[in-house]
Amino acid sequence: MSKLLFGIVLACTLLLFVGCREDALISRTDISFLQQEILVSTWNDEDHFIQHTEQLDTLYVNQGETVVFTASYALNGNAISADSAINLYNSHYWELDGETLNAFSFEHHFDSTGYRIGILSTIDYTGDTLRDTIHIFVGTPLSITLVTPPRDAGIEPLSEDYIELNWDVSGIDPWEESYCAVYAAVTENVSYSGQTKWLDFLDSLDDLASNDCKSGMRLKGPLISAQWLKKNNLDLKDTSLVIFWGVKAHAYTDFGFREQATDVSSFSTRFLERKSSVIQVKPIYSNLTPGTKISTKIVLINAMGDTIKTVSYNEVDELLGINVQPQSGLHIYANETRLTDYEATPIVIDVPERSMIRLADSIVFTDKIPPKASPIKTSLALTDSVKFLFMDNGAGINPTQKIFVIADYDTVNATYESSILSFANPCRRECEIRIPIPDNARNHNSELFWKIEPGRDSLRITGPFAQWEKQQ
Repeated sequence: MSKLLFGIVLACTLLLFVGCREDALISRTDISFLQQEILVSTWNDEDHFIQHTEQLDTLYVNQGETVVFTASYALNGNAISADSAINLYNSHYWELDGETLNAFSFEHHFDSTGYRIGILSTIDYTGDTLRDTIHIFVGTPLSITLVTPPRDAGIEPLSEDYIELNWDVSGIDPWEESYCAVYAAVTENVSYSGQTKWLDFLDSLDDLASNDCKSGMRLKGPLISAQWLKKNNLDLKDTSLVIFWGVKAHAYTDFGFREQATDVSSFSTRFLERKSSVIQVKPIYSNLTPGTKISTKIVLINAMGDTIKTVSYNEVDELLGINVQPQSGLHIYANETRLTDYEATPIVIDVPERSMIRLADSIVFTDKIPPKASPIKTSLALTDSVKFLFMDNGAGINPTQKIFVIADYDTVNATYESSILSFANPCRRECEIRIPIPDNARNHNSELFWKIEPGRDSLRITGPFAQWEKQQ
């Protein structure tokens, strides 16, 4: 009898543990409806934030991109959190690129192209295995480079010959479809700039054609009509027009993946009835303080080393045209005679006959020289302010920036007015001071220091010294 009673008690106890109670957390009914999905988030490597998250069974991604994979769970069709899901399974794991990971979410960086399979497996408390698969196609990033005509090539404006437009496209993967849209515009006195947002620029141009990315196209001349010239009051004898052209390549799949790449180039029309050419320059001054006056001298030297022309230039952001004879190996030197801290790298070009050579953004002046400083007095009373005169013959010093002095390892407040830096003597005994004042081009002399040596009734300032001198 006692054995029968023990059996009844044991049976009831087991029923309680398997969920006979109405408020049981887990039941076989619940577990049978445990569901999972694979969520995919694309990751912006530059700004390091998630751009988009969605449930996928097929993923298209480019080589080098980072993707975040996350396991998503639902109970009876209702999404549940990761903390709730962990109470409903024994284990889960991912299989990807030959690795097995036990994680709810993880990042993966695809370093090589090709096809691979990702698998999420979850074993619930009944011993059943939930398995989801994602098919991953890792492709090559799309890119396009315009080839012909080469940039700034010269064409005969009224010729009826064909002009061949050709480009190189890479990154069209076997699973992608593609097409290229070709754009063009004719302009006057426009110079190419690498700062232009070409994607916006292309959207504003006339669409010439859309065709297979793997082939080029031909433009039938003449590109410039007599009506257009008359309407714009232009004479091709002394006018060179610019034909900007660009291609926007598109690659896509039937599953919603899209990518695009653009490139823009230009060529010019030749002058009519003349043999000489024109070099069009616009010197660029990096970090120049607005309103600063310049005085630029441009010197042209031929391949034999002879100076053939010298031109002065005093206007910032203004195009300057220089007439030259056709030749090879023309050297162009630009010197700044007012702001001597600015220097430009010489360039060498070939000058075809009857051409406009546009060199916007080619002559760039940069200031790489830090401000110069010297003490106004090297011997002064203990109660006098220490004063340094600063000189900068380039981008200039912003007087509104925070300016300070470093005495040994302490920061000392200072005032800066009319190129003079003033501060109270910070040294009770001999100390080193550094004055890292940058100019607007961010040059500064942090490696230089001076010594302040207090005496009984006066101060003595010596220097400047370089850091390497101190180490010797």
